[in-house]
Amino acid sequence: MSILRMPLRVGEVVCATVRRKLAPHRVLISLKGHTLVAEPEREVSPGDEIQVKVLSVFPRIRLRLLTSPPPAQLRPSGPPLDLRT
Repeated sequence: MSILRMPLRVGEVVCATVRRKLAPHRVLISLKGHTLVAEPEREVSPGDEIQVKVLSVFPRIRLRLLTSPPPAQLRPSGPPLDLRT
């Protein structure tokens, strides 16, 4: 398995777009110009703009799906979003 060269930092919050549904619990997302397969724990739909927080980048990318942020902070929602790279 090759490691994806992507400029992600642990703790960073980034915006991603859900491109399409591959299976009931598997979607394709666009993140920083790359397309990745994600396994979200909560329902997302194609076209959704989602905010995610980077939890780890090695040995695999792990993201936490965030809810709409309140004015001063971002709240986590549910378990991390696992990505296969």
